[in-house]
Amino acid sequence: MTSTLTVIGLVAHVKSSERTVHGEAMYREKITGQNHRFLFKQFVNARHEYNEAFREGDLVLFGGKFTIDEQKLMLVVEMACVMEPKMGPNGEHLKWDPTQIPSTKPFINISTSAEEPLTTYENMNFVKTRSLVYSPFHSSARNINFELGYSKDAKWLESINDKWSDYANFFVGGFLEAIYTANSKTYAQVDAEMIDYDARFRHPNYQFPISSPKKSANAFAMRRNELISNPISNPRTDSIIIDDNTQELNPNKKKSIIIDDDDESATQSAVDNEEFMSNNKKLKGSQRTTLSKKRQLSDLCNDLDDDLNLNDSDDDAANNLDDSPFKLDVNKVRGGKGSRGRRGRKSNKK
Repeated sequence: MTSTLTVIGLVAHVKSSERTVHGEAMYREKITGQNHRFLFKQFVNARHEYNEAFREGDLVLFGGKFTIDEQKLMLVVEMACVMEPKMGPNGEHLKWDPTQIPSTKPFINISTSAEEPLTTYENMNFVKTRSLVYSPFHSSARNINFELGYSKDAKWLESINDKWSDYANFFVGGFLEAIYTANSKTYAQVDAEMIDYDARFRHPNYQFPISSPKKSANAFAMRRNELISNPISNPRTDSIIIDDNTQELNPNKKKSIIIDDDDESATQSAVDNEEFMSNNKKLKGSQRTTLSKKRQLSDLCNDLDDDLNLNDSDDDAANNLDDSPFKLDVNKVRGGKGSRGRRGRKSNKK
């Protein structure tokens, strides 16, 4: 993870080799006036105009990647700007007095993850974090523990208070206050001035809130949702009932007027049924049904032509139709070519 540091330090000791320059430097706090030492290492082939060579007694603005080993601060130098030394009355270079060097404090930037919940102490918020840091000082990456503190009065950081338990990665910029050990753990204490978080990565134990689905304004969709969520357990028992007494909806009644040419009793029954239907249709006054029944009576008369006495049948039919508005000319019916009776057709052929 990211772990960078910037500080003004006075070079106290330097050891050089073909590849590296390493040693010890110090910085001075402004409030206490105390000097704090740290270790550094500079790669020779990493030098350039902003990563200058330096020697003992130089005051240097350092920058690079840091790590912590026990309570020692270690810096891999990536930036080294040598500051102009003080000049004596005769133009000679004066050595820097460690007690008179510009006061500063290491300003660090880290990427870290919260390890414990946020706590408060007096007017400060504190949270303990951890970062996995690799540096050339060690052959493998190491976990560095941090204790971040920031003022409760820092309005620009209030929104961070409820984010520590939700998000995995935080980016912190602040001043390194001290390095201490407690409960067999070493912590780097940081006075945080800038805190940000990576919204792409949630903490592993974070549970996403369950949002209720929004109701659709579409009536069809609302209806579907209602039926899906509340299914009807008992289906409707009422249904369409067909009345057997209704002549037009009962196919069996229609079949009753079909007459077998060889059955005289069926013929007589059909005649009676036809008369009943004719009177019933009179009351309803349906012209369509009237025409249909006329065609059925004409067929009936032709079918009866050979089986019954024609004179008696004609008289009976004429008498029965006297009182009916649907009178038929039997002579015309007899001689009609539209007859469907098989025997009637044979008579015409003869």
